[in-house]
Amino acid sequence: MQTIPLLSTLLLIAILIIAMLIYLLREHKREMKNIRHEMRRSINSEYRVILEKWKKEYEKEIRKDAADRSRSTLIGKITEHFIPYLPDFSYNPQDARFMGAPIDFIVFDGLSEGEIKEIVFVEVKTNKGSLSKRERQLRNTIKEHRVKWTQMTRNVDLNTEK
Repeated sequence: MQTIPLLSTLLLIAILIIAMLIYLLREHKREMKNIRHEMRRSINSEYRVILEKWKKEYEKEIRKDAADRSRSTLIGKITEHFIPYLPDFSYNPQDARFMGAPIDFIVFDGLSEGEIKEIVFVEVKTNKGSLSKRERQLRNTIKEHRVKWTQMTRNVDLNTEK
């Protein structure tokens, strides 16, 4: 008969031990979650400090680069408009027609003298400027002679009285 109270005591001790282990496991998980959160916060804070330091170091350089690019673009746009009037332009400025896009000029060489000798597509680049994808496509199309003439006629009724 003594075995039953002993067994019930052992069972009670086992239940208490299991309950204690479950409690410790939950506390451990909670602590791990807090540690992960704190680590993320600390890492984010450190990276913010590093980013701000980098910004301060390179801000002047980034601003200068942006200003240089803006200046270069502006000079390019101005040059595009005035190039026919500069001494190194090979054609009569009166024969040049500004388009801007997808090509800067079309020159109807000889138009001002009354006889067109050739039609020239002119793309203006300043300094180290390079052709865009669309400009390269246009250049290749012209070089491959994939150019044609089309005339469109539209009949318009000029008689307004009915």
